[in-house]
Amino acid sequence: MEERNKDTLLTKKDINFAFLGAGSTTFTLKLVSDILREEDILPCGQLRLIDIDVEALDLTYKAVSAMVKKSGRSFEITRHTDYNEALPGLDFIFFIFVTGGYPSWKKDIDICTRHGILQAVGDTIGPGGIIRTLRNVPVVYEIAKAMEQVCPEAWAINYSNPEGALCLAIEKYTKIRTFGLCHGTPDTVKALAGNVLQVDFDRVGFRAAGINHLTWITQLTLDGKDVYPQLREKIISTGWNLKEPISLELFDRYGLYPAPGDRHVEEFFSCYLRNRVLEEKNYEWKNIDFTKIKKSRDESLKNLDLVIQGKIGHEEYGTSGETATQFIRALLTGTTTLEMANVMNRGYIENISDGIIVEIPVFVDEFGLHPQKMGQLPEGIAAKCESLGREYSLAVEAAVSCDKKLALQAMLMDPLVAHCDYPEILLDELLEAYRGEIPSGWQKQMGW
Repeated sequence: MEERNKDTLLTKKDINFAFLGAGSTTFTLKLVSDILREEDILPCGQLRLIDIDVEALDLTYKAVSAMVKKSGRSFEITRHTDYNEALPGLDFIFFIFVTGGYPSWKKDIDICTRHGILQAVGDTIGPGGIIRTLRNVPVVYEIAKAMEQVCPEAWAINYSNPEGALCLAIEKYTKIRTFGLCHGTPDTVKALAGNVLQVDFDRVGFRAAGINHLTWITQLTLDGKDVYPQLREKIISTGWNLKEPISLELFDRYGLYPAPGDRHVEEFFSCYLRNRVLEEKNYEWKNIDFTKIKKSRDESLKNLDLVIQGKIGHEEYGTSGETATQFIRALLTGTTTLEMANVMNRGYIENISDGIIVEIPVFVDEFGLHPQKMGQLPEGIAAKCESLGREYSLAVEAAVSCDKKLALQAMLMDPLVAHCDYPEILLDELLEAYRGEIPSGWQKQMGW
């Protein structure tokens, strides 16, 4: 990837972070917790919290302030409803937002369910993923264009979904350096290590490639020895196939084991999220159940209150499980690390077109990211990734240009939209639901 002013971060002492979507309190706090654990390389700096939800922003500000105070560290914390205030002198920005927040997620699922489409998550693929693209891409595009003028050397680290769409928008339409992160693939390997191979994770090596939320483990070793030939037998003998039956079925069909688990991977295929199949197979992950989500959110709010009261700090709160600080450490110190990241394909996977966002191993050092050559994936897997990557390409262009025809073309490519009788009516209803939250360019397209 492009090298620019490689000494800038190496010589800085105060590192400035911004969190777009800081009202996502739990995720923000976990990332702050990660940062506070890196005292040797991140002794001080600024934490700039950005959100248009003033109430959520104030809550996060109180919690982050309390966590930093309890740590004894010297970070200045600021809050902003206008992102422009947070850009000058910025080193890293985390995208952790969703336009419309939690209520929009529920709205997406409700509308899609009425049209016969079931989604276990609804944030990456399916019509839920497409409408998120149309809502979220204009935000990252606008901010990245502003960064070009104010902080062109800053890194944009994306966690927002759809990962492949948002990374593509920044890579294709701006000059800002970016990469997308997701804990899903390493977590799958950790699960296989502990539950199937029944060994410590540090004894297991792996390589994987694909697209976000549908990667495929291409190599798996234990103490340096290939254990892929024994993987299927061990999955069955340990009963892991009962926990992740769809992943095993895809392993049998495609020859590689997928990540990051049934909840996500089932959405990329049209044959699982069907009422009859779900009834007969009784898969764990059906149409999303927001009562479970609410329970998790309520628990998070209890922990948040403990942070604000000063009863727990970053050590007790826990980590994000994400790898951002490993990337930041490598960029700041030059210490090389190897991690999974979402980057634009430039020949790294030979039988997937260049320009598609792929999730692959990358080496990171003070010069930036160095994606690894993965050769070719099995044709069936490559074809699936190619199709989904092109769907994102259409959806991103539709989001940037406010083009309904391109948005509909993306819908018609989607595996879950195949369950809908009238995709254009569904698209119209989704766009109408967000009339006030998508760019004004849609008004003419929609006749508003």
